[in-house]
Amino acid sequence: MVKTLQFHRIASKVQFCGTWNRPEQFERFLNFIRTNEIKTVLPGDDDGIIVTFDDGEKSIYDYAFPLLKKFGIKAVVFLIVDYVGKRNVWDITLTGKHVQHLTWDEVLEMKDYGFQIGSHTMKHRNLTKLNKEELAYELFESKRIIEEKIGKCYCVSYPFNRVNAHVIQAASRAGYTFGFGGDGSSNLQLKKEALYITDNALSFGIKIFEKPKYAYNYLRCQQTVINYFTIATMLNRRR
Repeated sequence: MVKTLQFHRIASKVQFCGTWNRPEQFERFLNFIRTNEIKTVLPGDDDGIIVTFDDGEKSIYDYAFPLLKKFGIKAVVFLIVDYVGKRNVWDITLTGKHVQHLTWDEVLEMKDYGFQIGSHTMKHRNLTKLNKEELAYELFESKRIIEEKIGKCYCVSYPFNRVNAHVIQAASRAGYTFGFGGDGSSNLQLKKEALYITDNALSFGIKIFEKPKYAYNYLRCQQTVINYFTIATMLNRRR
């Protein structure tokens, strides 16, 4: 069985959101993987853990990339293509500060190390709310640009983990082999286990092994609640 671990921002200072991790926290997770001899893989491999990063923020290069190299782990980085090299003004922030996204040079360096680079669409919109033309633009154009810049793009991560039959069909038409988000019932609906600042070694292990079941179900509910806080960003992206 293949499981996906989903990270977003790795930061040394407190962030006013739930979807971030401290560098030392992230390193403890990587050490857990090594200590427990858990196999890490990339999309297309069998049986293991896939480490992924949504949004493509520069903190991945600054903090996560050195730690992943230390542990010999490769990951998948999903880019919001229209914001590569720019600040993340697509997101709502309580402080008014907007973090920087990865540049193409940084992306290429990680790809050369062995990372896979995937699409997180063009503008990080809720794909389930788009019409046919908008949906095609988000999926096809982001894939085209990534392939033009750095080579083949096989993977897409659905923003806000929102996906339905129309999105899956569009992702297939666009030529994606793997889609991250959904119930895990197919390669275009790979279930993501999100890791947040609220997680520790105990919850990390529960999310990987899905045991004990009651605790795993609780953490899945917690993940759903945290995801609901993205509603303001989704409304912002519709403007």
